[in-house]
Amino acid sequence: MTKDEDLLKLYQKLDEMQIYVHTMHILNYDISTASPIKGMEDTNRDINLFSEIVYKMQKDEKFINLVKKIKNRKDFSSLNVYDRRLIELLDKDIERNKKVTKKFKKEADEVFTNAYVSWLKAKNNNSYKEFEPTLKKVYEIESKRAILENSREKNLYNTIFNDYEEGFTTDDLDIFFDEIERELVPLVSRIRNAKYQPRHDFINRKVPIYKQEQFSKFLLEKNGYDFSRGTLSKTEHPFTDQLSYNDVRVTTHYYEDNFISNMYSIIHEGGHALFGQNVPKEVFTHRLGESCLTMAKHESVSRFYENVVGRSKEYLSSIYPTFRELFKDEFSDVTLNDLYEGVNYVDFNNPIRTEADELTYSLHILIRYKLERKIMVGKVDFKNLNEEWNRLYKEILGVDVKDDKEGILQDVHWSSGFGYFPTYALGNALNCMYVKKLDQEIYLADTVQRGRMDLLLQWMSKNVFAKAPLYDTKTWIKKITGEEFSAKPYIEYLKKKFLSIYHLI
Repeated sequence: MTKDEDLLKLYQKLDEMQIYVHTMHILNYDISTASPIKGMEDTNRDINLFSEIVYKMQKDEKFINLVKKIKNRKDFSSLNVYDRRLIELLDKDIERNKKVTKKFKKEADEVFTNAYVSWLKAKNNNSYKEFEPTLKKVYEIESKRAILENSREKNLYNTIFNDYEEGFTTDDLDIFFDEIERELVPLVSRIRNAKYQPRHDFINRKVPIYKQEQFSKFLLEKNGYDFSRGTLSKTEHPFTDQLSYNDVRVTTHYYEDNFISNMYSIIHEGGHALFGQNVPKEVFTHRLGESCLTMAKHESVSRFYENVVGRSKEYLSSIYPTFRELFKDEFSDVTLNDLYEGVNYVDFNNPIRTEADELTYSLHILIRYKLERKIMVGKVDFKNLNEEWNRLYKEILGVDVKDDKEGILQDVHWSSGFGYFPTYALGNALNCMYVKKLDQEIYLADTVQRGRMDLLLQWMSKNVFAKAPLYDTKTWIKKITGEEFSAKPYIEYLKKKFLSIYHLI
């Protein structure tokens, strides 16, 4: 059999798997956007069934041998770069899941699918006590999985986080978050005590949902979202899902008395969607999957559009005429400078991560990282974890948490395991690294103020998106910038921006 026939046979098997994976994506999307709570159980049953089928196909000896055969060929290095990347990722998955049994896979799937329903009910009832047994099960299944994946690694969090960001360890994360805490906590304190306070009285004015829906579509289209290959829906917790190359779905949550929440949810999720719609098509034709893009890469893009671009005066200037026209009844007295300062106002009493301002956002992530690290070394009391959450919010952010709904139950992520949260903060730091090169080449502020988001998207597609499938995150950022990963550009960016807004420089 020739090498082309080997690859052809492999892709035939992957195409078959993709049918089930695609179906699971659709069902998961339905659960998050349309399904009634009582109907979720039946949908979860079907998801688990398809997951078992995919697992069986991945564990098939012929499939594994085929991957190994291609990986060990003498001419492997001469294969197409996407073929090589696919084989490397498949081989990594095979080795990682070598000891993961069918019984364990089924157990884990049931825990995670049921955990979402449990979290949703507990949040609606404002009761961490209801979710606590489920969270403990998530910890137990994550611990078992980490040991099965890499029994030689004693630090379970290293194994778990490696599934998100290959090459990053807790040593890297500890250094990163220590610098974030050391630099940002005093900065937040300094700004809290600033005499000047930006105008923000208009932020919670009521805005009809139908107007917010119109504005949402305008923002997505302006930034380059292709509605012929994507949709916009409502959900409890905003997310973006890529079902296929030509099917990227954005969701949001509207609040009548907080239009800013939806505005930046749309820009953020739209950033994910732009990434998905503009990565090389080979990511899909070569069945690389989203794991090659990684969450930190994705978050770097979504938070770049949301904050670095979306909260800049230049971007707001470019959308201000539409803003004034659409919201003339609600914000006729709001100037461009009012809008700029208002969307960058630091709310020191905010307990909600998704509503957090740009300055304090990574401190919200720091709190979750501290808790996840303690959870994975078995040093938490699950019954009182909500109290530990509240204590850290008071200690680090100076925020008094009102209840479990605004506290430990606010995020959905722990219903699917641990390790996701740090990628948000890493994303913040990564985009501040590649912004320097971007600015040198296309003058970011001028490009955005002129409304040339097409030029920005072209630069991102060529320099950021195209490289993302082929490298781990550390290598990827060095390929873009020529520099090693660092928190410094991010911290410098925040200092310059917020000290200026609060008239401290």
